[in-house]
Parts: sequence; C-alpha cells; structure tokens
Amino acid sequence: MRTGVLGLVLAVCLVVGSFAALEPIRFGAALPLTGWGSDTGHLNYRGYVIWQEMVNEQGGILGRPVELVIYDDQSDPTLTARLYEKLITQDEVDGLLAPWSDDMTMPATTVAEKYRKPIVTGGATLDLIWERGYKYVCGLLPSSYDYVGVAIRLLASLGIQSGAIINCDLTFTQGFGDAAVRNFEELGIALTDRETYAAGTQNFVPLLLRIKATNPEALIVCAGLEDGVEILKQCKEVGLNAKAYYFTVSPTEPEFVNLLGSDAEYVFGTSEWEPSLVHLPGFQEFRDRYVAKYGEEPAEDVATAFGLAQVLQRAIEAAGVLDDERINEILHHMHTVTVFGTYKVDPETGRQIGKELYVIQIQDGQRKIVWPPEFAISEVWFPTPAWEAR
Repeated sequence: MRTGVLGLVLAVCLVVGSFAALEPIRFGAALPLTGWGSDTGHLNYRGYVIWQEMVNEQGGILGRPVELVIYDDQSDPTLTARLYEKLITQDEVDGLLAPWSDDMTMPATTVAEKYRKPIVTGGATLDLIWERGYKYVCGLLPSSYDYVGVAIRLLASLGIQSGAIINCDLTFTQGFGDAAVRNFEELGIALTDRETYAAGTQNFVPLLLRIKATNPEALIVCAGLEDGVEILKQCKEVGLNAKAYYFTVSPTEPEFVNLLGSDAEYVFGTSEWEPSLVHLPGFQEFRDRYVAKYGEEPAEDVATAFGLAQVLQRAIEAAGVLDDERINEILHHMHTVTVFGTYKVDPETGRQIGKELYVIQIQDGQRKIVWPPEFAISEVWFPTPAWEAR
C-alpha cells in the first residue's frame, strides 16, 4: 500500500458483537510512508497491521480491542516530532509505537520523554539515543556498534586487514559509519579511506575511484536500499574489487537481490531476523498470516514492528492497567522472547542487551545466515571473486 495521505487511522477490529463495541486501546505511530524511508516504512506498517489483526482475533488486550492510529511523516524528522506531539496531546493514544530509522527516532523519543510516555524504539541503533539519560525510552535493537561489529569481527576472523567505509550523511548511516571506524580501530583493521556522500547522490563513481586507489580488502557500505544497489552496480563499473563487501540494511531487503541479480552474490549484511529462525515462539502463525495476506515471505522490518508491538502488549498485560509509569517500569525490567527474538534491556539506560544478531550473506540469490554457528544454514563464501572472474 502506497499513500501520500498525512493521516491514516486503522480501526479494523475483525470481530463482532460486544467485544467490538468496547472502547479500543489505541496505539499511535508515525512512519515514512512516502519519501526516502518509504520502502522500510511500509514494511513496518504491515508488521503493525498483522499484529493488530492477530491480537483482536485473540481477544484484544485487557479484554479490549486494539486500534491503530498511523500517520505518514514523509521521511521528515521535523514532521515526525509534530506527529508524535499530536498523537499524545490531541489523539490521546494509550501507547506509542515506534517510527523508523535513527533520523526519525531521535525527535520521536524526545517528544515521548517530554510527556513521560514510554516508547520502545524499533529500526534505530544510534548510540546517542541511549546516551541522553532518557527514562522513558527502551530499545528493541542492539546499538550501531554491535550491528556492524558482528560482521566486521567475522571479516577479521577471515583475515581481513584493511578496509574502506562509505556512508550517507543521514543520521542513521553516519552512525553506522562511526561504529565501523570504532570496530576497525579495536580489531586493528587499517582504514584506507572513509567517504561520506550527501543524501540524494546518484553518481558514486568519483568516490569509488578514490577508494579503489587505496586497494582495501573490505568495503563497508553504510546506506539504505536504493543507495546500496547503486553503489554495488558502480563498484562493478569501475572495477573496484574487494575480498569482502558488507552493506548495512540493504541485503535484508528482498529487493536487493531482485534489483542486482547475480551481482548481489557474496555480499555480507547484518540481520536481526530471518525466515529461517523457525524456533522463535509464534513464528509459524506470524509467517503464515503474513504470506496469506501479502503473498510473500516477511522481511526483517516486518518482524521488527510485529515484535516491538508484542513487547508493548506484554508490558501492558503485565501491568494489568494502562498506567504509563507502571508500563515503563516493566519495559525496563522485562525479559521476553517475541517473534523477533529476545528483548532484554539495561534497566538504567534502556539499551538493548539481549537481542541476537546474525551475519547473512547472499548466496545463490538467497539471504543465508553464516554466523553464529548455532544458527548458520551455510558456510561463508570467501574471498569474493573479482568482477571479471565471476
């Protein structure tokens, strides 16, 4: 579903009778349904909708149906802030669901903290989120440092000794780039070059040629889907050959392989969730419902939103009442496993400390977990052949 509408209210309870007549518990969010973040925003949207449908079919929360109030923030952090103000002060929602990306999460969490309204962040990993001393913010995902670090540590174990980093100047991609530098320093990997480009860039040839001249063994690309696809295409055009390519975000999106075809092979990425993780509680029901509704396998960003909503639901159920202070206390001390994986935060900062991370690699057109060993479904392909040898 694509829409340019600013406000979108979902009130599909999927039930009849006295239950449907009860006053709903309302959850609000702003998502990038248009603009540069719209691909992921729509996946988050789907995750929230599937959760709403399943919860209402199972009797709601505290015996009441669930209603969603979702606005389009148009990928504009300033608008995100205004919409979360509206959700709290005008719509008077009972609970806040997360926006997407560090860029939109930073202002949204500032608003939540101002009104002492608990929020669990979803697609956000920026370390700064947890360094502000906020008391009403918890995170579903590990930090940027761990997100890129899990893959860089694997590359180091394969013998990688040098690398270059590319990142967009958006908040979330800049954060990934900074985290990659920290991991390089700690692992003794030589940084041959770091290039930062402006959002909206389409011609990456000049910066790729500069990187090529430094002959890095690994290329770390901190970008979203569209940029990631273009950067890899242009790596091939300029003959930039690395032993390993690591991309944030992009490889977890199905469109990455669809758009690149065989050129996506060998690319590493970090995933918090994959459809092969069938051991997670409720996985099969979630997966079957999603496939029946949308005709495709759920992606990580769908599971992120669904799991985030599950966390908030369980906190409310544990509280037994819609009391923000009580719910916030539970969120800071709760340890639970959702369709998305483990939720456990540092009770002082709200930073996620329990979530599993997986290194994936594109092999034969599919995302395959290659680390950690207990979840791996394939061996690592390394090194990456030169473009002309593929």
